[in-house]
Amino acid sequence: MEEEKKNELEETPSEVTSEVETATPAPEAAPEAEAPEQEKKGDKKEKPMTKKKRIANAILLGVQIAFVVIAMVICIVMILNPKTDVSPLGIKLLPVGSNSMEGDNPDSFSKGALVIGKNPPNGGEGLAVGTIITFKQKINGKDALNTHRIVRIETDESGKTLYYTQGDNRQISPSVDTEPKTPEQVLSVYYTHFDDIGYPLLWIRDGYHFIYVIIIPLALLLIYNIYLVAQIVVEAKMKKAKAAAAATARANLSDEEIFRLMQERGLLDKTQDAEKKDNTDGE
Repeated sequence: MEEEKKNELEETPSEVTSEVETATPAPEAAPEAEAPEQEKKGDKKEKPMTKKKRIANAILLGVQIAFVVIAMVICIVMILNPKTDVSPLGIKLLPVGSNSMEGDNPDSFSKGALVIGKNPPNGGEGLAVGTIITFKQKINGKDALNTHRIVRIETDESGKTLYYTQGDNRQISPSVDTEPKTPEQVLSVYYTHFDDIGYPLLWIRDGYHFIYVIIIPLALLLIYNIYLVAQIVVEAKMKKAKAAAAATARANLSDEEIFRLMQERGLLDKTQDAEKKDNTDGE
């Protein structure tokens, strides 16, 4: 009889412990039952904010994409349009910086136009009078590009072709350019033009404007995206830390919490009955 009583008493703590462990998560069940109602109430208030945030993020993303596309286009244009030379590529983008070609011809153009040129055929040989060409010459002591019309063609003593050029605006360009151009000096041949499109390129190409328009905004955009990535990483780490802290808190219950849980689940009465039974049998 005594051995049986001892076995019952030995089994009692384990039963209590197992029931306490089973009962431990129980207090969290009550808040979970109430959670759906709270979430339903909260959803109504959060949905408009969430929608606004999504719209704001979409607009911000669209602005970033548009800016990157514009920056790429400007960079390509700048590559196709060096200040003192022309690109070796097939298409030339040449903003006009003076009114020397302003005139009545269908292909005349004014300051601010964007001339689209192409590589000279046959290395510049065989061009006709009236063709508009781009070449390099000294302007105010500096190398610069100039676009004028061929007005006369001659051949020198060695048989080399010489192109004489002049601007359509006779007030600005009253006489033929002093130095004739050889075929090798023809950098581009006129294809078409667009009025006033060249002004932005002239402004960007002047001085340090390229840095203000492209470099600084791109640097700010890069810094902003780095900040967003860092914020995402920090939030992820904080979530992991909170989850770890919650798991540790559930694992490290104090004696008072265990005692309270036992009282809530009626386990304390069962333990006291077992102790009374043990005392009675001992007597």
